[in-house]
Amino acid sequence: MNTYFRLRNRFNAVRLKRKTDNVRQMKRSLLFLLPVALLLAACGSSGKPESFTEQKGPLPEYLLEFQSELLNEVNPAQVPLVQRNFLEGCMGGSKTIFEQLSGAALARACGCSYTELVRFLEANASVEKSAFDTFKDLDKASKEVEGVLGQNYQTIFEECLAGA
Repeated sequence: MNTYFRLRNRFNAVRLKRKTDNVRQMKRSLLFLLPVALLLAACGSSGKPESFTEQKGPLPEYLLEFQSELLNEVNPAQVPLVQRNFLEGCMGGSKTIFEQLSGAALARACGCSYTELVRFLEANASVEKSAFDTFKDLDKASKEVEGVLGQNYQTIFEECLAGA
């Protein structure tokens, strides 16, 4: 009977050692996986935005001198990606309607245009199509047809131009 208990104790000791080794190995794996998971989580929002408020970041340095004209009440360190892209394109001269403007007047016209365009799209959104989807379609169409905008949108830009 003594031999039986010795063998059983030896077997249990080996099982315990294996379990301990497995736990250590799992801990090491978790320590490796944790930074990887955090990295993936951080990169998870780097895709295309799906709303007007996603992927906030700083206004580009070269536009900071016009932050009050461009942003109204938006924190210049927390500007959504869509707004940053619109303002950069507008200030970079990609909107021919504003080609006679520069500096603060251009910044006021660009800031106004973005704000009023989003306001118009949100007021006219439908169940079938969100304001953001309409904005994406408008952006795509204006790139394909060299900046041609529909009359409703053209009016928004012209009103902002007149106010600048």
